[in-house]
Amino acid sequence: AQLNRGKLLQKCVKIIETFDPKKTTVDSYIQDAPALQDKGLSDIELKFIHQVFYGCVRYQKFLKLFVTSFLYRCPTNAVRSEQGLYMVLAYLLFFRLEELGVGEFRQFFTCGYGTTTALHALIQYALDVEALENWVKVEWCKVYDVKYVEEEIINKLQGFALELKPVLEEVEYKATGTIRASDSTLMPTKDKRITSPKPFNLTKPKPRLIPEPEAISREVKALPVPAHIHSTSLNEVEQQKKQRLAEEKQKVAAKYDPEDVPKLASAARRDGSELEELARRLEADRMAPCTFKPKIGRYVPPSEEAVVRQNVASVLREDSLLKQKQAKEYEVLKRYEQDLKDGAEFHQWQEKMKEQDHLEEERRVQQRIVEMQLARESAIEAFEGQQRRKHILATHQREEFKSEMEQKKVEDEEDLMGKQRLVKDLQADRELARLAEEKELKAKADRAEELRREKEAEAERKRREDEQELERRKDLIRQIRALEKVPVERFKQFDPAEEPCQGLLEEMSHAELWERLKIVQARQAQELQEKRERQIEKKLEKQQELTEKVEVLSKIRERAREESRTRYELVKKKKEEEALAQQKYREECIEEVAAKIRKKKMLKREEEQRLRTELKEISIKRQFLAANAEMVEAKKHAEQQAGQDREARVRQATALSAQRKLNEIKSKESTLRRTNRQNAHEEYKAMHADVDDRLRRATAANAALKTEILQANQTARNSQRTLERALRDELGHSTSKYSGGPFRAVPKSA
Repeated sequence: AQLNRGKLLQKCVKIIETFDPKKTTVDSYIQDAPALQDKGLSDIELKFIHQVFYGCVRYQKFLKLFVTSFLYRCPTNAVRSEQGLYMVLAYLLFFRLEELGVGEFRQFFTCGYGTTTALHALIQYALDVEALENWVKVEWCKVYDVKYVEEEIINKLQGFALELKPVLEEVEYKATGTIRASDSTLMPTKDKRITSPKPFNLTKPKPRLIPEPEAISREVKALPVPAHIHSTSLNEVEQQKKQRLAEEKQKVAAKYDPEDVPKLASAARRDGSELEELARRLEADRMAPCTFKPKIGRYVPPSEEAVVRQNVASVLREDSLLKQKQAKEYEVLKRYEQDLKDGAEFHQWQEKMKEQDHLEEERRVQQRIVEMQLARESAIEAFEGQQRRKHILATHQREEFKSEMEQKKVEDEEDLMGKQRLVKDLQADRELARLAEEKELKAKADRAEELRREKEAEAERKRREDEQELERRKDLIRQIRALEKVPVERFKQFDPAEEPCQGLLEEMSHAELWERLKIVQARQAQELQEKRERQIEKKLEKQQELTEKVEVLSKIRERAREESRTRYELVKKKKEEEALAQQKYREECIEEVAAKIRKKKMLKREEEQRLRTELKEISIKRQFLAANAEMVEAKKHAEQQAGQDREARVRQATALSAQRKLNEIKSKESTLRRTNRQNAHEEYKAMHADVDDRLRRATAANAALKTEILQANQTARNSQRTLERALRDELGHSTSKYSGGPFRAVPKSA
């Protein structure tokens, strides 16, 4: 059975929402998607889901711009959790409507999946040319060609406007319950009974009397200028100030004479830090004899090698390592004997390649360090240049900010006056709220008192029931204790020679048990003595074997020491050569970095000078243009238009460059892939010919070896037959008693 349109749309939305391009590709995801594992999906439905998914991914930028503009234009109707559904329906509406048909699209649109009001707003927005041009057309033209957007998207959809009108009316009726005609009038619909709200029966507040505003006098009265203003000067005022200051200083010095200051005995008292220092010194002197501080002389390396006494564990460990090394050497020799070759040459090549890789890695790391140093210097220089740039721009913008702050101050004062008037209006309504709160608190207190009396009566009843239950339990415990105190006599006479007679197998008396225990103990003592003698013999054998191993290991250790000394000298010499090469390479890199840093600093200075010149020119132009507002507006519009043109040219050049690079990369990848396939094919053919040649030579060698072995066996058998025949002719029998003839013993006299 086929799925209905709603479930089919739900499958498409789930596929789009769960797809993550960072984790997998489109083809891999469509093959492994869990939502497509449903066996109830037919081939047509699977094909529809595939095409919708591929189309939404292909036109992802176009659809996301449309859905985002729809969410911002209709925030009250659009549901953000249904963005996937809007994307699928927009794809079907803009790109597949001609192929799908209006009737099939109507079934998808009215299947019931999604919010009806949101779908109504979506199709209205898609069919409104003016809304598309105002909200999303500019963003579409940044991604696609203008001609394509106008002819293939907007005009093509407008060609289906008459056919989509019934769909729009049906969705509108489901969303609003009414249908709006073409002249924006409501179509007649059936009246519905609606709930008529009625206001609460609240006390209507009395209208407040607006006080008559007080008249504020704006008359400014200035007092006459005092006569003494014209009879003095600033120099005379300054002289008077200095004279008053000198007199005040003399009065203060006479009042607070240093000789009149009292001298206190506490001024010569020691402070806490001095006492702590004395206590620390006393403690150090007291603990000096108890502290062992030996004098450490200069280190002198030993002239003779130290004699290390080895224990059994160290000898066995070294012997085990020697055996493992011998086993490895034996495996190498055995493999060489079987294959007639060893991996020495390969290992030498491998070590050489590893050493070369290590050197390249060190050079790469050194190069990276130099690049990081260069980047650090560049970042520091860029940061300082940015700071200087910001300082220049801040100086230029500070004057504009000052004028804006003055305007904002005026607006804040007007806003404050409006809020003050609102506060005065609200203060009159507070008294009514306080009266309602007091009445509600009184009712709550009455209900709480009644509930408290009920809880006290219930608690008293529960207490009486608990006392009765406790008394019953105490009486029951007293009866149980009285029964436990009654004595019961339980005893039986013990006889060590009598069996317990418990009905178990192998029962025995206490006396018999002691006899058998003594026999077992004697047997165990004898076994222990024999075991001790055997262990002493094994210990002696092990000691002798250990002594032999120590002698062998000492010889091997001496030879290994000589080899290690030789290897150490070679490695040391090699490291010195590598250090010299690295130092030389590091110096070259540092010189290169210094040259690059100098060049970048020079470019930064030129850019800062250019910025200062440009800002100075802009400031001069603004001064000339400030006299004419219309010229300023025209210049601003021209600059904006030039900026948009420049941005469009840059975007177009960037897109062309990116596409050109992408085409070059694709051509290089195809050429490289073709070359790799050709090389792999040639290598496979060469390997195949080499294997055939080796198999041919091995087959010929094997045949020659078998022929040689067969001839040798035949020659040996012929020689043996000839010898036996000669002995039989000479002696009458062969030398072997198993040759077939009678065996005759040779007498001693012969």
